[in-house]
This record gives sequence, C-alpha cells and structure tokens, in this order.
Amino acid sequence: MDKETAEYIVTYFFSLLPEKEKLAWRHHSSILKLEDNDSPKLLEMYKRKGWITDKQEVLDLLKLGYDNFEINTAKKIIEEYPDKVFFNTCPKCKKLARTPNAKQCRFCGFDWHK
Repeated sequence: MDKETAEYIVTYFFSLLPEKEKLAWRHHSSILKLEDNDSPKLLEMYKRKGWITDKQEVLDLLKLGYDNFEINTAKKIIEEYPDKVFFNTCPKCKKLARTPNAKQCRFCGFDWHK
C-alpha cells in the first residue's frame, strides 16, 4: 500500500481505528504540536488530557516511524472493515480522489459532478 492511500484511509475512516491506534495517532499529532514549545506546563496538560501517552504498547506502534504506523493501520482497517472503506477514484484516470466526496480529479482535472 502506498503512503497516499494509507493517509486517505486513516484520515477519512478514522472512526474505524482501534482504540490503541487512535491513541498512537493522537500522541504523534500532539508531539508535533509541542515540537517548538518547551513549556513544561503545556506538556503536563497534554499528558493529563490523555493526548500524550506513556503506554509502551501504544508507543511501540510508532517505533518504526509515523509513515510505517499509518500504512500498518490502514492495512488493519482494510482487513477488518473492507465493506466500510470507500475508495473514491476518478472515473477517467482511475487515480484516488482527494476525499471520499470529491467530484473533480486533482490529477487529470476530470469533473464528475452531476
């Protein structure tokens, strides 16, 4: 699975992620937000809210990097919920649209609005 497809699945079918993967995603996103901020109070607040975790099983999901996590998570979603994931592809060039509801191809420009 390529990165673009994995990102599409994780972004638009986030509700299908298992809880552990949701925690890992939230942790990664929060760490990115805190990257340029060294405030101990803010870090503590993120921990208290559960946005940053110290659970090793969750951190292990991110051990090989976010891209690897995203691809593995997307594969898991496809395996567990193949009937709930919708790939919106361009009728003309067959490439993946930007969103599940898009009606114009970002690659070839084809428009399939009715």
